Amino acid sequence: MPIKLIGTVILLILVTIFCGLNLGEANRCDIHLLFHTFKDVPVFFTVLLSFFVGMLVMFPFTIGNAKRKAALKEIENKAREEKREAKEQAKADAQAKKEAAHAEREEKKRAYLAEKERREQEKRALKNAREAENGVKVLKVNPANEVPVIKDETKQTAKAKKED
Repeated sequence: MPIKLIGTVILLILVTIFCGLNLGEANRCDIHLLFHTFKDVPVFFTVLLSFFVGMLVMFPFTIGNAKRKAALKEIENKAREEKREAKEQAKADAQAKKEAAHAEREEKKRAYLAEKERREQEKRALKNAREAENGVKVLKVNPANEVPVIKDETKQTAKAKKED
């Protein structure tokens, strides 16, 4: 942007000089500064000088505006980056929460299955104890499928008594 502004200023200065030199003797004035007086100065040169001084005063603000815009753009980029990072963090937190919930469900499932297995073992032990009270003896447990091989002592005892 400052390049376009500088080009426009130079063009206006050239046009003003051309017009001022072609005016002739009619449009002239005296300029009084504190201790010195300029006589017969063309009016276009006073306008040109005023324009030039105004341009010099405003030029730093034009360049400062570009720096401010660059700083503003940098701040916007940082804000955008922070927003993106916050979004990614929220997504990661949601994923971690989901994984934690899944792990908790799996742990509950394992605990339930372990409790169920414990109850089944208690039932088997209770059943074996009842059968032992009724005269049925468990000889061994098949480790492959945990099916007890049962020997009924009451029947064998009755057969032994009949044979005797």
